[in-house]
Amino acid sequence: MKRLTAMGAAMGAALVIAACSDPVPPAAPTPLPATITETFTGTLPVAGNNFIPFTVQNVGAIKVSLVGLDPGVPVGIGVGTQSTGVCTAIESKNGVSAGPDVVLNGTATVTGGSFCVSIYDLGALTQPESYTIVVQHS
Repeated sequence: MKRLTAMGAAMGAALVIAACSDPVPPAAPTPLPATITETFTGTLPVAGNNFIPFTVQNVGAIKVSLVGLDPGVPVGIGVGTQSTGVCTAIESKNGVSAGPDVVLNGTATVTGGSFCVSIYDLGALTQPESYTIVVQHS
């Protein structure tokens, strides 16, 4: 009888311990490839900084390209999160000139997130210049 009582107590303790353990976290979503392309145009003022918000629908790739800037002077490009009218850069790169290459590559780790791309003068502009930025995301 003592054996059964001890065994019952041990099993009861095991059940309590198992019930109190941390739950297994859900698996992280698989990042999707960039399938949505958005093109943004604007004018960058001398010593200026412009940002453009965009919304990511799924966890996945983000690619940013500066495809047009007259006359091709180097600028800074950034990508980040947007909240209450402020673009907080997650990644940025200085000295970027216009061309077909992807300037920034990353992964959006949230679904339905508000992101932004920014372009800023590094001091090389002598007059406001037009630009075109292409953002690919999922």
